[in-house]
Amino acid sequence: MRNNSKGRKKYRIKSPVRFTVFLVIVVGLTVGAFGMISGLYSATALDSQPKDKIVVEVASGDTVWDIAYEYKSTNKDTREAVYEICRENNLKDGYIEEGMKLNIPVSL
Repeated sequence: MRNNSKGRKKYRIKSPVRFTVFLVIVVGLTVGAFGMISGLYSATALDSQPKDKIVVEVASGDTVWDIAYEYKSTNKDTREAVYEICRENNLKDGYIEEGMKLNIPVSL
């Protein structure tokens, strides 16, 4: 055995393929861990609502007119809001039932 002047042991790569695979795995894990810690990859629920819509559950006694009036902007006509809600939810006659979930456009 050779004696180095600094007392360090020499390492030799016996299999370049295994060493390359090892490096790729280590780099991948490092990048993945950094991404999770920094929030680069954020998980979202599959049933999360879109950001351009609000999901409203219809309560007993609610009408499309009431919901449109509640969620529309102050400068919008309620009739236009009713039309947009019906169009968004494929309501032909504006009939809604308790427990239904309606998509309300945020731009209403």
